[in-house]
Amino acid sequence: MPPKQAQGATRKLSKEEREKLRQLELERKQREAEEARIREEEEEAARKEREAEEAARREEARLEQQRQRQVQLKATITVTTQLDLTMDLTRDRLKDKEEWERMMRCDGLPDPTSVPEMNRYLSLWRADPDTATLHGALAKTDQVIHVISELEGVVEETRDATEKQLRDWKEIWLELQEAQKEKLNEATYHQLLDLRPHLDHETMVYSFFTSSPLVSLALWSNTTRSPKNNSHEVTELGFTFTLPGDLVETECVVRVMRTEYDHYSKFARTYNPPVVPEEQTTLLEDGGEEEEVEPEEQPPPKEGGGKPEGNSKEKMGAPPVVVKKHKPVHLTETAPGELNLRRYRIQGGVYTIDLLEVPPQPRVMADCTITQVEEVCTVSRVHWVAQYNPPAAPEAAGQRRRDPEAVEQEMRQLEKELQKLLLITIKLPDSAFWFEPPQMVLWDEKKRCWSNEYFHDVKYNEDQCVMQVRTTRLGVMGLAMNRFANLPFQSWELKPEGGHAVTLTLIAAVVVADFTIMEEGQVCLANLQDGARTALSHLYGKPMKPNALIKTLQFYGINLFPDRDSYCYMDGLPTKHRVTEQHLYRCMALVAPALHFAWSRWNLLAGKTKLVFQMKTKILSADDTQVGQPLVLVTPQRTAVLECSEISQSFSTAEEEPEKYYADLYQLVLGEADDGAKQVLQEASPVFIHTIHHMLKSASVISYC
Repeated sequence: MPPKQAQGATRKLSKEEREKLRQLELERKQREAEEARIREEEEEAARKEREAEEAARREEARLEQQRQRQVQLKATITVTTQLDLTMDLTRDRLKDKEEWERMMRCDGLPDPTSVPEMNRYLSLWRADPDTATLHGALAKTDQVIHVISELEGVVEETRDATEKQLRDWKEIWLELQEAQKEKLNEATYHQLLDLRPHLDHETMVYSFFTSSPLVSLALWSNTTRSPKNNSHEVTELGFTFTLPGDLVETECVVRVMRTEYDHYSKFARTYNPPVVPEEQTTLLEDGGEEEEVEPEEQPPPKEGGGKPEGNSKEKMGAPPVVVKKHKPVHLTETAPGELNLRRYRIQGGVYTIDLLEVPPQPRVMADCTITQVEEVCTVSRVHWVAQYNPPAAPEAAGQRRRDPEAVEQEMRQLEKELQKLLLITIKLPDSAFWFEPPQMVLWDEKKRCWSNEYFHDVKYNEDQCVMQVRTTRLGVMGLAMNRFANLPFQSWELKPEGGHAVTLTLIAAVVVADFTIMEEGQVCLANLQDGARTALSHLYGKPMKPNALIKTLQFYGINLFPDRDSYCYMDGLPTKHRVTEQHLYRCMALVAPALHFAWSRWNLLAGKTKLVFQMKTKILSADDTQVGQPLVLVTPQRTAVLECSEISQSFSTAEEEPEKYYADLYQLVLGEADDGAKQVLQEASPVFIHTIHHMLKSASVISYC
């Protein structure tokens, strides 16, 4: 018999049993998988439901915010529109008052808006025999330039002028300027009819000088054409010229005339900015769409608004990112040698250096003097162009060893060619500020532009502010100065002064200017520091219209108010979203009588659609004694006070009270200001607010700081 199986031993499963167990295990796994799938579907459905609810809440919040935005912006625009209507009525009243005051002055000056009066004034002036002499012509110049300036102001400020009015004004404007040139030429001619009173009988050199506040005139002639007398210094003008050999032998009179006014630049192609159609939209119509995505935090920039020196990827050896630069739409391109008046400005007046024929001189007989009378009583110019052959450019260094004798020969040849040119030395006029060496330019009548291609061997003594050049041609010359020596700003500040005045401080690259904006709608220069010295003190406290003050400062070479296209000529200047910025200036003007604003170092690199500045006021959580004042962030969508401050280690767009929504600065102030501040704002006159807005918009402190 086989041995019995051990008690408790496991019985071997049959094939059918193993198959049954496998089926059970498979069913269990299928059941668990099905249960997991159901759970996942339920969780996914729940997640989608939560996301849908969250999206619905976000959409509801967005719609609510958009609704609030529309309501708030419409409220702000209603206020600004009403102010504009009030200002239109105010301008009409001021215009009537000015016309009445002009009539009551009875000074004989014409009404610049009346073409018949202007034509009558022009006719009487041309026929006046007293203005044929230098004394009479110079005495009349101040009045004529004043009339021309008034006419220019009419053209600039009149908004409802017809095409015919503009055409008539331009025509009389051109005739006045041309008549002014003719009068000076005629008076110069009469002065040259007899050289004897101003002739040095030892050297036989004729020298004459006279001046008025706007015109200085020097006449000189080497009547014997002696080679020894080939140069002359006009001490009163700080002007010296040395004639080349061919001109020493020419019978002529050298005229050096300097006018404080410039009647040439306005005819240049580059005088006005390019006409670029822009959408006339408000922030409400713009829609407030973001144009970029900016990081939430940035490292602090250097003090004074400096930019980062390099990219971290470049420092790690990664290849630099090549960014294709697009030509700005407002950029004015120029031909070779053409001066771009969008970048430069003729400063310190205009010099006319020309050669005049000597009119027939009186002949003294035994008992009479015979004088020849000419039909045309005006100057005749002597044409002169130097026969200058500039030497060829030297070969690039390192190509071959140059013979010292050949170099010396080239230098002698160059010096010989330079002697063919007329040498001019100019002490820069004290009537303007010179922040850097200017360019010497000549007015090209054919091309209607200022050109720098006729000057050679240019030297500049910075300590003495003296420029020396040699020129191949004579004519109307000017000193061209970079218009943006003081831009962009280092910082700015807008501070209320008791609710009846506002101080605007602009700290530029070289100068520091304080302006007082007054309740009557005028502005005055309160202080101007040029380094360690005080400048233009004679203008301090003198009330002026904003445009008149801006033009006065530009006359002295101080440009603190950029034009629409100025950004094209400043490297690395990130301008801001224009519609948002312009709306911000309107809001700032509305609340400036009660609030103190200042620049922020975070604004420069915050991005195009992020406008950042400090609001120093007690209406917010921080008081005036706190070192880190709160920052205000303005975007096309909203305006908010930020958690970070000017002294924070990094910039963040996190809001102080994110649950509160304000569409713009004006609504934020209305929502947070106390009754005292609101009372100040209500009492501010429309003229006061309009003037503040005009100065802010002209300075463009957000984009240019």
